[in-house]
Amino acid sequence: MTTRQFTVSELDDLGVPPHRPEDVEDIDTLLADEYVTTLKYTQQRRVIFVAPDGRTYAVEYEAQLDLGDFELGDPPPDYGWDGDTVEAVEVKPVPTLAIRWEPVDDEPGPNRPRLDALTSLVALHEEAGASTSEAREAAAAWIVEHGAEVANTYDEYQDSAEGHL
Repeated sequence: MTTRQFTVSELDDLGVPPHRPEDVEDIDTLLADEYVTTLKYTQQRRVIFVAPDGRTYAVEYEAQLDLGDFELGDPPPDYGWDGDTVEAVEVKPVPTLAIRWEPVDDEPGPNRPRLDALTSLVALHEEAGASTSEAREAAAAWIVEHGAEVANTYDEYQDSAEGHL
């Protein structure tokens, strides 16, 4: 794991951490501000930023809890950082597959079988404005073109998730 020490002043010049998570959109050097956990009086967050050397780093900091109209204490001094330097970890974006649990829209029943892939894709194309015949043709073409790729991706995911589910 590659780390680098930044002074609090250097981080301040880069806009790290932002005053509010929404400020990430307005500061060019900031890429993301993520919630990590809630502590007793503060929340721990992680900000991703681009340093002057062009590398991407992440640092964790403490921020005031956002509790709406409730009274809050003072924000944490120096964002919970001790000393004049803060250790940052070099990071890179990594696309991941994640399991997400969602309600079943097409629950099978006596007169209602579960929708197959073609029917689901046709419905999506129809929602986008395609006629039924155009939607069926586009959905079938997509399955033929990408079916093997989807199956391989799913197999890779199953292999990587084995023992973690």
